[in-house]
Amino acid sequence: MLQKIGVLHIEINKDFRSETVDALERNKGKILKAVEIIETYAGSRTGIPTITEAPVQETVDQVLNLRYRIEANILQKENLLKEKLQRIPWDDLDLSKIQRLTQRGLQVKLCIASKKEYEAFDFGTLIHQAVQTTANQVYFAVIGQADIPIPFESVKVPERTLTELLEAEESLQNENENIQEELAAYAGHLPKLKAEIINIENELAFALAQGSYQAHHQGVIMSLSGWFPEAMENDLITYLKTEKLTYAIERPRPGDDVPVKLQNSKYSKLFEPITKVFELPNYYEWDPTPLIAVFYPIMFAYCLGDAGYGLIFFLVSLLGWFSFLKNTRSLAFLGMILGLVTTVMGLIKSGSVFGIPTNSQDWELFQGLGKYVLIPDDRDFIFNAFNVALMIGVVQIFMGIFVSIYNKFTYEHWIKAISQIGKLFIVSGVIWIFLADMQEMAALQQFGYLRQILLVSGVVMVLFFHDMEQAMPVRAASGILPLFFIFTGILGDILSYVRLFALGVASSVLGLVVNQIGMQIMENSWWGAIIGVIFLLFGHTLNFCIAVLGSFVHPLRLTFVEFYNNAQFKGGGKEYRPFRKQPIEL
Repeated sequence: MLQKIGVLHIEINKDFRSETVDALERNKGKILKAVEIIETYAGSRTGIPTITEAPVQETVDQVLNLRYRIEANILQKENLLKEKLQRIPWDDLDLSKIQRLTQRGLQVKLCIASKKEYEAFDFGTLIHQAVQTTANQVYFAVIGQADIPIPFESVKVPERTLTELLEAEESLQNENENIQEELAAYAGHLPKLKAEIINIENELAFALAQGSYQAHHQGVIMSLSGWFPEAMENDLITYLKTEKLTYAIERPRPGDDVPVKLQNSKYSKLFEPITKVFELPNYYEWDPTPLIAVFYPIMFAYCLGDAGYGLIFFLVSLLGWFSFLKNTRSLAFLGMILGLVTTVMGLIKSGSVFGIPTNSQDWELFQGLGKYVLIPDDRDFIFNAFNVALMIGVVQIFMGIFVSIYNKFTYEHWIKAISQIGKLFIVSGVIWIFLADMQEMAALQQFGYLRQILLVSGVVMVLFFHDMEQAMPVRAASGILPLFFIFTGILGDILSYVRLFALGVASSVLGLVVNQIGMQIMENSWWGAIIGVIFLLFGHTLNFCIAVLGSFVHPLRLTFVEFYNNAQFKGGGKEYRPFRKQPIEL
């Protein structure tokens, strides 16, 4: 009944084991291995897929046996290689002739010596014959009627000739290729095997749920615990009453390990994979995904920083929507959003299209775009690219502090929020003092006493409220350390956002350099034009890939370090996974 409703996240007993569970896990592992093997060869082979009515277990055993044969053949090839290395110096020397000599009472030794030693040694009455001579060594045979007392290394030569070894190696190679074609032909069985995996996972979930019952009063009463969304309460109660089951419903208590189900708008939901890259928030803190949905596209676009590259990113994501990302279209849509934001950012920040400045007099096509530049590289303009990168950092850090204050008020106690409010006052006061007194911004120089009040009150609030579990004198003394981290962290956190500016500049400059070199190559001749076009395509592709990688990684770093640190993000949330049957699609 619970599996049919599919809303209860059951508290699984992690220590529970049974023969049924072990057997299901072993069977699932075998099928997963078989699927991996088939997919490995199906993508690179031309075998015609076959579909039969054979049972799943029989198909799995056949696939695993074929893979075992490949591995056995690979091991044989490795042994053949060792034999070949031993046999190559002796070429096709017929060892059967040596055996016939031995049968007639003669002694035969196959030896290796340095060329100098071989030529200097006196063999006397011994018959000796060089089989192979290299630059430094001689491989030779020595024949005598009794023991052969010579000071040279004696070796054992493989019985099969070099030709026979090569033929055996080729035979194993052909056999492996035939087996791989046969494995590729099992591609038609993949839907059935994947459906069986889902079926086993359903059985496994059921078995684990059964094993999670707790016994009370010597097993007379059995209970099962789990979590469900509050919106589903009425439906669940209806089913429980229908089944005439005794139940108790309680709200989560502090310290409970409550599963998390993120609830975001359609737009913010696109950024949930980014949130999950680090860790899910726990039940007792605010989900940062909506803020990530605001800041991440801006920081990504600021790093990539070129309208042309943004357009390419959008087109690749659009192509993925209809092809390689059609099963995960939310990622394709996220890529399109990042591409569009980058295209806009590339026009308004510095103005760059494939490394070509929009204010360039050499490109009439882009000259009209120069008027859209709102964030220039001009140092004399306050909202230049460098300063705006720092401003983005300041805003995100402030939002992080606001989140921490909200979490303290909502999930803990208002008194615990006081120290975070003090941190907000300190950061505000320090930035205000820096801009007004050090940068001499006239608009911020008024109300000088107010910024000093903010700074002093913030210090007092952190000193006396940072840890309410300590006594007042101890708390005031230990408050020096959090104050130290706040003051030193302000500068480090804000300056970390300079990487947004640096990556954007690097991407644009590299694009510009690629254009200059490509144009110089194209000036020579018609074949220079061809080489120049190839260089431009290669150079911009390489720059695009490097820029996209940096634009993906560094905003993550700023989010998970600077923003999460100021938001006092705890994480550790476990995903809400309701106990339900997974649908099986063939």
